[in-house]
Amino acid sequence: MSTGAAAVLAWTGAASAVVAGAGLLGGGMLAQARAATAADLAALAASDALAVGASAPCQVAAEAADRNGALLSSCQVQGQDVLVQVEVRAAPLPALGARARAGPSPTDVP
Repeated sequence: MSTGAAAVLAWTGAASAVVAGAGLLGGGMLAQARAATAADLAALAASDALAVGASAPCQVAAEAADRNGALLSSCQVQGQDVLVQVEVRAAPLPALGARARAGPSPTDVP
């Protein structure tokens, strides 16, 4: 193999590694954004359910998370606030999580 061919092969391999790394990074960023969105929507849904007197706001949060491609891993009702944590699977990366809190604004609380 000539020196020129070896150089082309080396550059091709390096470029492939960079593209693969960028793909993993991009996939991870998208999964993290999806987790944050799912957490926000789950918390808002549960908070809304709590505000109208639903008996299971965390079940509502779990359904909202599921509809947005996430798994509800934690849900706590603290007074009029709802705190949720969700996870999104992003193979081959580990699961990515996000947290959110929702409730009435301070001016709406008596």
